[in-house]
Amino acid sequence: MAKKNSGFTIREEQLSEALEITRKELDQIVQFFNSDPNDQWELRESEHFIYINKSLNERLFSEQGAYAIAKYMDEKEKKSIWSRIKEFITKHKEKIRNSFISKKIQENSSSLTLRNNRHFLSKKDVVNILCTSPARLNKAFDDIQRSDSPLELHTDFDDIDGVRHYSLAGFYRLSENLAKELTVKNRRSWCGAIEVVGKKTFKMIIDEETAQQKRIDSAMNAAKRRDGSRCQITNQKRDKYNRCNFVVHHIYSKEYYPHLAACQDNLITLAEVVHQEFHIWNGGFQKPCTVDHLIQFVNELHPDNYEVVLKLNKAKQILNAQVVQSKAA
Repeated sequence: MAKKNSGFTIREEQLSEALEITRKELDQIVQFFNSDPNDQWELRESEHFIYINKSLNERLFSEQGAYAIAKYMDEKEKKSIWSRIKEFITKHKEKIRNSFISKKIQENSSSLTLRNNRHFLSKKDVVNILCTSPARLNKAFDDIQRSDSPLELHTDFDDIDGVRHYSLAGFYRLSENLAKELTVKNRRSWCGAIEVVGKKTFKMIIDEETAQQKRIDSAMNAAKRRDGSRCQITNQKRDKYNRCNFVVHHIYSKEYYPHLAACQDNLITLAEVVHQEFHIWNGGFQKPCTVDHLIQFVNELHPDNYEVVLKLNKAKQILNAQVVQSKAA
C-alpha cells in the first residue's frame, strides 16, 4: 500500500526555481492562499502540500499544489507560467519514474552473467524489470524474430544451464518493441525509458562488480602470501616433489556472504584436492558453507591438525560479529 505521503515529491527549492521566484516569494504566495478562507485560492495540507519540517514551514508539494500556485501566478502576475510549470512537472515525473526503473533494475539483476564478453540476464529478471508477463515477453520476442532484424542466438539471447537469458542488447530490443506495441501509455513510457536508464544503471552495477572482483583478487593474493602458499589443513607446500595446486577458499561462501568476500579473515589457502574434498563433503560447490562447516570437516577428516582449528575459531569470532552486523543492518 502506498504511504500516506506518497506523491509529495516536489521540494520548495525545485518549485521556486521552476516558477522563477525566490523561496521567500513562494512563502508569501502560500501565505496569501491562507489569508482569506472565503476566496477561491486555497492550498490544503495533505492535498496540495505536506510539512517536511513544520517548525520551519518547510514543505513538500504535490503536482496539484504546484499547479494551484502556477494558476494563481498566471492570473495575478499577468505572465504566462502555465507552460513552464507543465514542463517542470513532466520532467519531474520523468525523474521519479527513472528512479523507480533504476531501483527495479538493481533489485532484479542478480542473474547478470558474463558470457562471451556479453552480460546476460535471465528471462525472469527481464520480465520483472519490464513489468510484463512471460507470455507478453514471448510475443515481443516472436514479433522481433519475424522482423527484418531478428535476435541472434549467442549474441542477443542464449540458454544458460537450460534457462533462457537475454544479453543487454537483446533486452533493449525487447523493451523497444514493448515501448511501441503496448496499448497502455504508462507501460509504453516505462519500457521506452528502459534503454537510457538501463545503460546508466547496468554500467554502475558492472563497474561495481568489476571493482569488487579486483578487491577480492587482491585479498586472495594477500591471503596466499600470509599463508606462505601452504595448505593450512595438510601443511602441503608446492615443491619439486609435490606439484599440487593451491586455491584460496572463502570460509563463508562469497555467494551467500558477499560482504565478507574481500575480507582476508574469511580466506584460507588450501590444496586444490582438499578444497574439492571439502565442498563434496559439504554437499557441493553450490551449497553455502560457513566456518562451522570447515571446523567440522577438519575435526572429522584431519583430526590431528589442532592448529588450524585454533585459527578457524579465532576467525569465527571476528567473522561472526560481521555476520551479525550485516543481518542487523
